[in-house]
Amino acid sequence: MSFIKSAPVAFLLLFSSIVTAGAGDWPAFLARHDFVWQTLPNGWGNSAFIGNGDLGATIFLQKEAGAADGSEQFSWEINRAGFYVGNSRMPVGRIALKTAGELVGGDTRLDLWNAEAHGTLRTTRGEVRWRSAVLRGPDVLLIEAEGAGDEPPPALDWHPAPALPPHFAFTKKTPAPGEILHPPAEIVTTATGFVGTQIYREQGDAAATELDRAAIADAGPRRVHAATALVVASKTLPAAGNKRVFLVAMEHAADAATARDRAGTALDAAGVDTGGLIAAHRAWWHDYYRLSRVELPDSPALEAFYWRQIYKLGSAMRPDGPICDLMGPWYRETAFPRIWWNLNVQLTYQSLAASNRLELAESLFRNLDRHREQLIDNVRPPRPERDAAVIGRTSAQDLRSPFDIAAPGDRPQVAQETGNLPWVLFLYWEYYRAQMDDAILRDRLFPLLALSAGAYMTHIETENTAGTGIIHLKPTHSPEFATAPDAHYDLALFRWELQTLVAACERLKLDDPRLPLWRDTLARLAPFPVDEKTGFLIGRDRPLDRAHRHYSHLFAFYPLCLLDLDDPVQRALATRSLDHWLTVPGNDRTTFTITGAASMLALLGRGDDALAQLDCFMALPVRPRPFLRPWQKLHPNTFYSSDLPKRGVGGPEIESPLAVISSVNDLLLQSQGGVLRVFPAMPAAWRDARFENLRAEGAFLVSGEWRGGRAVRVEIKSLAGESCRLRVPGWTADNTRIAASADGTARKITASPDGSLQISLAKGGSVVIEPASH
Repeated sequence: MSFIKSAPVAFLLLFSSIVTAGAGDWPAFLARHDFVWQTLPNGWGNSAFIGNGDLGATIFLQKEAGAADGSEQFSWEINRAGFYVGNSRMPVGRIALKTAGELVGGDTRLDLWNAEAHGTLRTTRGEVRWRSAVLRGPDVLLIEAEGAGDEPPPALDWHPAPALPPHFAFTKKTPAPGEILHPPAEIVTTATGFVGTQIYREQGDAAATELDRAAIADAGPRRVHAATALVVASKTLPAAGNKRVFLVAMEHAADAATARDRAGTALDAAGVDTGGLIAAHRAWWHDYYRLSRVELPDSPALEAFYWRQIYKLGSAMRPDGPICDLMGPWYRETAFPRIWWNLNVQLTYQSLAASNRLELAESLFRNLDRHREQLIDNVRPPRPERDAAVIGRTSAQDLRSPFDIAAPGDRPQVAQETGNLPWVLFLYWEYYRAQMDDAILRDRLFPLLALSAGAYMTHIETENTAGTGIIHLKPTHSPEFATAPDAHYDLALFRWELQTLVAACERLKLDDPRLPLWRDTLARLAPFPVDEKTGFLIGRDRPLDRAHRHYSHLFAFYPLCLLDLDDPVQRALATRSLDHWLTVPGNDRTTFTITGAASMLALLGRGDDALAQLDCFMALPVRPRPFLRPWQKLHPNTFYSSDLPKRGVGGPEIESPLAVISSVNDLLLQSQGGVLRVFPAMPAAWRDARFENLRAEGAFLVSGEWRGGRAVRVEIKSLAGESCRLRVPGWTADNTRIAASADGTARKITASPDGSLQISLAKGGSVVIEPASH
């Protein structure tokens, strides 16, 4: 966009004078994937979005408060991912850039490399050039704006949102008398900005019941246990000429005085010279991008989408931050104002290990560790032994979500899924396997795994017919479909947990007194219910007889990879089950159906079919697919929502676009079963592709180059010295060579009995392998 180049030097000084050494071609590479608006963005789904893993803003035109003529202001709608009142996220408000002239147009760009938005506002009196970032630290929003022509220096207006649960805005419901339980926000103008204070009063059970039922839907009523105060404060820094630099902080506490002190501390920490803060902000982002790289020159739209999701992950998570819920730090009215545990969290976090962005995953796993006691307390009725842990369908950041495993129910809107915590722990296992740090396994993951398996142990029964001794699961709920005994979803997760607990004891040399029980239960656990024609069933005597967007009945295949796909019988079962799932009549499929199918097809080596699924996903903003419900929307800025306000359900769902990262990674690298599979499912249309530093289980960093429709280079670095077995299409021990090695790595490739290549790699060692004829 030409306006970037023509901006005055004085305006660009703060944001553009910082040069990062050694950036290589990264700035130009990511610039190809920047979001660009030739007209001003005009809604949440078309907004420029910025964030630091907790504080976030969506930037777009909004109607000017109190304006009868429909005039609009360019606004930053702000929120904090960790800010909950009771069991619900809450709206906060918007910051408007106040111009003297009326807005008549403008343009915007979201610069991925520097994680900054910038653009021009054209008014009836001139122009305002602006830039903005949510700094990685201190925790503030920065807005720089400069007037040109007859447009004087702009100012900021603060417009607090009504303190109502988001369900009211989503359903357009008018609160009944007595339902507005919180007072209006107070705004005080200071010498350098404003201070807005919102008090959320303590709610008694009687007064809060109806309001909270609307706000938290199936999670059940829950009151605010104590008053909470939220403060949004701004500070204007000294600047020359028509330029203004604004800092905005958002903090909350039990009382207003403490919240104001915290906001003031955040603003003071920024100082008055923000050059160093911008440098640190950029340095974090530049290091973040360099952790891994994927290039797909034959699918430029998919490559752009992939990198926009990598940006979104970095903006939505931080290791010391909250768990990323369905909105992340970007607020919009919704019927889903908290964390959802039956798929959404898992898909949101599943790509981090393979993408080599493990630090961000701590926002989930650190909070699981912190709230281990709450997970135990979630078991109903309470167990005196405290030997089990669960989490229900939804929770706030405190992970309070109790349920009785013995009463799962059969209505999707009220059912309690037993497999929610085990699925999250599978991601924790992948996090460990990507590092092979046994302290993570011993001190953090193992105790949670034992507790989670303990919940299943309370819900089993033994079949004594003909002395079989087979252990069955009592009825549990397969998410979004039905309740059944031996539900595949839970049977697969229980089997995986038992296998993993046994394997962990062996690796860590633990003589756990529960080990004999785990081994015996695993040996006698019921097989997966299967139909000869359609494959895996939902559960015992419960077929998949209608369209089902969730792949809960396919868990043994994906994501747990419990099947041996080298075995023709198990491969045929996986294929039959997948094909039936994708073709059973109905229109219940959605975007995570697409991404899940793409990954499963990749596991089967069906790269063309997997790419067809992803191409279908990419077409959604322009051409909705007939088998998807029409209210499922992929927005122009890659936000996603499922909106059905008349039924009181829907809102932002961050996970589906993020799941595309995993689907793409699965085409390039797979590592289940102790084998590194490089380029395992390359589509015929991809003649060229390249990736660097994707992570595989066993703590390997893997890079590869695909040129002219074949693999021409693979590089492997071992971070833990684990056994390394490799498969690359067309490669054998006889037709490949080690082109380079480091740190004493043996220069030898041997063939394993299963046809994979065995390579000796010491911890810290690396090797480059090429075709012998290359």
